[in-house]
Amino acid sequence: MMKALAAAIAVIGFCFVQANIANASVETDFINRLKDPVVKVSKQNHLYPSVMMAQAIVESDFGRSELSLDANNYFGVKGSYNGQSVTMSTGEYTANGKHYMTAAAFKKYPTIEASIKDNAYLLRHGTLTDSNYYSGTWTSNAPTSSDAAMALSLTYATDMEYGNKLNAIIVKYDLNKLDGSVSSGDINSKIDASLDKQLAGNKKQEAEVRAENAQSKINSIPKRIIPNFVFNTKGATKINQGDPVIQFNSLPLQNIVEK
Repeated sequence: MMKALAAAIAVIGFCFVQANIANASVETDFINRLKDPVVKVSKQNHLYPSVMMAQAIVESDFGRSELSLDANNYFGVKGSYNGQSVTMSTGEYTANGKHYMTAAAFKKYPTIEASIKDNAYLLRHGTLTDSNYYSGTWTSNAPTSSDAAMALSLTYATDMEYGNKLNAIIVKYDLNKLDGSVSSGDINSKIDASLDKQLAGNKKQEAEVRAENAQSKINSIPKRIIPNFVFNTKGATKINQGDPVIQFNSLPLQNIVEK
């Protein structure tokens, strides 16, 4: 009896381990399959690859959802794409967080890459009424991928926990490694460099203004009071009556002033 029980437990344990291995394989294969297009499209649109990959995982269940299998729609985007769509049941949340089911039309894409590009276009261009609706996901506005993920809560999805779910996926599968040079440190360094450049420009402008307003050290009269013609070595030059100038003849004053 004990041997039979032990054998049964061993079989159950083996099946459990095999199931975990199979799931891990599906998850790893999915990430590896979408990695290159996700990174490429995200960086072209100044978005975080880690957030886009997390979205694809959550929305398509690692490519196993009916929507992703039937319509290459990996981000749950509603509407139609080049006139193509599929109608499916979907779960939504009310403003109070109550879950309900409804039917909706979702975009049908010819390829996975088309789905990725369309999602990036949506995040960069927003809605018909607000082009900055998803601006919180842009690398120029979100210091970290975590901030970008949280910006999708109650904007991209009606689920108030959407941002937390994305961040949990990012941490679990170490998706931040996809961001590379789009990391927060790189962004902060660019911001610092931009501020330093602006500060240097302001200081240069201030110096030019001070130089322009500077007065002659000889007699405290504005420097334009001594025009170039007074240094004429060929003799005196006629001066119009009323001109506020000082006349010099054959004097090395020009060298003195220049020094």
